[in-house]
Amino acid sequence: MGILLFASYLSIKGAMNLKELFPLILIILLCQVSSSLFAADRKKAGEFDYYVLALSWQPAFCESKPKNPSCRDQHEGQFYATHFILHGLWPAVKGDKRHTYKYCHVPKSILSKKRRWCNMPKLDLSNPVRKRLIPFMPGMVSCLHRHEWYKHGSCSGLSENDYYALSNQLVEKFSTTGFSQYVAKQVDQYVSRNMLLRKFDKEFGKGSRSHLALRCKKIDGISLLTEIRIYIRKNISAINDFGQQIFPEKKIRVRGNCPRRFKIDEVGVANK
Repeated sequence: MGILLFASYLSIKGAMNLKELFPLILIILLCQVSSSLFAADRKKAGEFDYYVLALSWQPAFCESKPKNPSCRDQHEGQFYATHFILHGLWPAVKGDKRHTYKYCHVPKSILSKKRRWCNMPKLDLSNPVRKRLIPFMPGMVSCLHRHEWYKHGSCSGLSENDYYALSNQLVEKFSTTGFSQYVAKQVDQYVSRNMLLRKFDKEFGKGSRSHLALRCKKIDGISLLTEIRIYIRKNISAINDFGQQIFPEKKIRVRGNCPRRFKIDEVGVANK
């Protein structure tokens, strides 16, 4: 746009010499550079409707990504062997199924590192928050926490430390729920999609299943539960437990992609 305006200006002011035009050229170039640098600044932090808490089932993830650094030397005694772990906490806007609300106020220099997460700037996390995050997010070894912060956390309106302190709380509280413990007991077993949804409803109240999406992936012909996504309300002042008060007031009616029956994978064991 700046170049077009400049060309039009030249056609009108053709008699002006270069010295007279230099200030105008400089202004146009600065405007274009500024526009490029802040192209990712289109979305304002904090302007969202609810969070999506994305929790992965690490054994199934590692079946599909065996070379991922977080999948090396898996052990049954680790947290991820019997609990859902943190993929991310995503601020979301109603109707935005593709999660395009992301990268709020993130400079272009960081956006250029989208595929090189460990080249993104380090996060300012306190030692307690960082240490607690390690078992909850095994993907930290490949700098997943940086990627998730710049892509999603930057839109939360929270500081880096507060964002992951909240994420830690949510993962920890969810791990103590009956639903989470039920899934852990089904390791290496097939489960019914309707059974899991009923379990969720029974624990968190009728209709709670409308805030839960079950995500599966078929690997070697077997459908594995890889992730669950729980839609929770935006303003969470205190998390005493993972109960009904954590969901948005209105039902969202989200959908997963799991078939009627699927498997809960176990650590380090090839599909049978």
